Amino acid sequence: MDKKIIRLLIVDDSPDDAELAVATLRKAGFMLKHQRVQDFASMQAALDKGTWDVVLSEYTLPHFGAQLALDLVKRAHLDIPFLVVTRNIRDPDLVKIMRNGAHDVVLKSQSARLAPTVERELHVAEERRKYQKMSLTLNEVENKNRVIIEGSRAAICYCQDGMHIDANKAYLDMFGYQDLSELEGVPVLNLVGKSDHVRFKDYLRKINSPNPPEPQEFLAAKKDGQHFTAELAISPIVLNGESCTQFVVIDVSKRKAVENRLQYLNQHDPLTGLYNRHHFTQELTKALEKVKQDDSRSALLYLDLNGLKEINDTLGHAAGDRLLLKIAHMFREKLGESTILARFSGDEFTALLHGMSDSQIKEAVASMLSSLKETTFNEGGKTFRCDGTIGVVVIDKNSENAQAVLNKAYQTCQGNRPSKPAPVAAPAPETAPASRPAPVAGFPASMDVPALTPALAGETTVTEIRRPAPEMSAATAHEWGARLKTALEKDGFQLAYQPTVNLHGDPAEYFEVLLRLPGRNGELIHAGEFMPAAEQLGLLGSIDRWVIRQSVQSLAALHREGRKTSFFVNLCPASLKDPELLSMLQKQITTARIKPKYLVLEADEPAVMANPADAAMFMQAVRRIGCRFAIDNFGDNLGALNRLRDLPVDFLKIAGSLIRSLSTDVLARTSLKAIIDLAKSMNKQTIAKFVETADDLGVLWNLGFDYVQGNYFQQADTHTDYAFADETTLASDTSSPTWANSRR
Repeated sequence: MDKKIIRLLIVDDSPDDAELAVATLRKAGFMLKHQRVQDFASMQAALDKGTWDVVLSEYTLPHFGAQLALDLVKRAHLDIPFLVVTRNIRDPDLVKIMRNGAHDVVLKSQSARLAPTVERELHVAEERRKYQKMSLTLNEVENKNRVIIEGSRAAICYCQDGMHIDANKAYLDMFGYQDLSELEGVPVLNLVGKSDHVRFKDYLRKINSPNPPEPQEFLAAKKDGQHFTAELAISPIVLNGESCTQFVVIDVSKRKAVENRLQYLNQHDPLTGLYNRHHFTQELTKALEKVKQDDSRSALLYLDLNGLKEINDTLGHAAGDRLLLKIAHMFREKLGESTILARFSGDEFTALLHGMSDSQIKEAVASMLSSLKETTFNEGGKTFRCDGTIGVVVIDKNSENAQAVLNKAYQTCQGNRPSKPAPVAAPAPETAPASRPAPVAGFPASMDVPALTPALAGETTVTEIRRPAPEMSAATAHEWGARLKTALEKDGFQLAYQPTVNLHGDPAEYFEVLLRLPGRNGELIHAGEFMPAAEQLGLLGSIDRWVIRQSVQSLAALHREGRKTSFFVNLCPASLKDPELLSMLQKQITTARIKPKYLVLEADEPAVMANPADAAMFMQAVRRIGCRFAIDNFGDNLGALNRLRDLPVDFLKIAGSLIRSLSTDVLARTSLKAIIDLAKSMNKQTIAKFVETADDLGVLWNLGFDYVQGNYFQQADTHTDYAFADETTLASDTSSPTWANSRR
């Protein structure tokens, strides 16, 4: 070992013996600084004043000795070699002193042993110090790693031979365990759904392959038996000197829900819940391949509704949408769940019938047309009947391809259209004509459809049944006022709710509250029809207060059911200057015992920007109550962007004019991107309204919108039964989506 100056403390009453020990060590090459002591006080003083590398002690001294000297060294917490150098020692005393902590005993008559013994013990002491330092460093590293692992949001566990040996808190919380003792010794396979056991075992076997396996998704099982989708990554590590496996688990349930919803939207028509054109074409291609393989037959039905455009032009697209939805439900009931049914375009539907004989296909077509002819539709005090034209094409091994079959069905349908369609206002016929219709194109001539299906002959349209015009159709503003005042006094209004959906997997429930007035025939009149009269008569403030009272009561009822729902409630411009409204709002919230954060008041951008100072004061008062605030129809006025930073706003609802042409208007996308970036820099969340198409939804996702709202998900409904956290199974789903089925 490298020679250095050794600080030597000698406990001996003989100066000659001490000098002999020093000479022996120096002769062996040690450089020494030494001191001799011979009693308790002098040794205590030496230990207090200096630092020592080795202690050499005579076993027996007058009133002192090696036992007391060793106790002093221990009390000083010195980790240094302690050697007994004595003339004579009995075996029991030698055993006793060694057990107390002496490192060795050297007889003075064997002085040749002294130097190698000192050298050995100094080396051992140095190695011991290194070990202690490395142990301390290792403990610090392990503690840091433990803190990192415990603080990680990712769930991490360690397994050996398939059994849990360690896990962080995130992992315990994810699987429903209180502490590690519950999990230790539990097989990791217990936390995987049984349906994924085989695949999970195969995944574990890949851990020893040259290339680490990529993370995979599995069905995970919690302690209480609940299941969720988890992404699992594994890697081999060494823990406490033993080989084991590290598992990093991420709960991807929310992400999967969003992915499934987007996949669903990619395959289905958002209004009716039926398949869309793209997916139906894929299914038709599969049907053609199957027909050619097993020599079976299928049939393609192509239905074109007559007169939908007139309804849209007369009553608005919302009325036309309600008609389409009703017809889609009727078709589904008639054709059954096994039929692949699609809304092919605006007023055109297609259906694939599998495994049916000619007579069964004919009966299905007849049933559809008969039900369609009997279906009535009430809107705005008027009743409509809807008919359509059908083209049928049999698919067999001679069929060319999907596009050819669709073209033939379309041409057949168009060929069956009447040459002179009946006017929209014409009364609906009470009975079908007695004459036998022409055979359906695409079928053999022997497969004539019975006379109850006039649409096959092209003699149908959407017709309005004439009734006396209701009084409200010619009502004056004052007559409107009388109805509105009665509705305020007798709670005659009705609330409707449209969901606002988070694009990033958060299942929190948000609804915009909309106002409706029941008509005299049971229909619901949209606010746009009566609010101009309410404004003219000064009733907007009273209506706002009614909406707030009813919204708070409805919100409280949902919270009592355990649903943490939030409502957006729109205010008129005058309400932004009404201090009594805020007092009423606070009183309603306190009485209903709801948390104010679940109520979001909103006002249109023009109303806010017309007097931003008053609006800011109103918003601050809303904040003090605990509610949140949203600006509706934001983005049309670029000047509002500069004032936005001064307004305590939580949400920005983007104007529909920027959304409607989103998929085709590059300029609109650029403007929206700038607005979203600005909103994010100010910690404000963005909502896209009037989302109507899948193309728009994809663009909104990429732009970074937080929420979306529109008929693509669900029209405004009097019920709040939209499934925000629903996961849709798409493998064989042909039913309507949740937001279509939830409408009453």
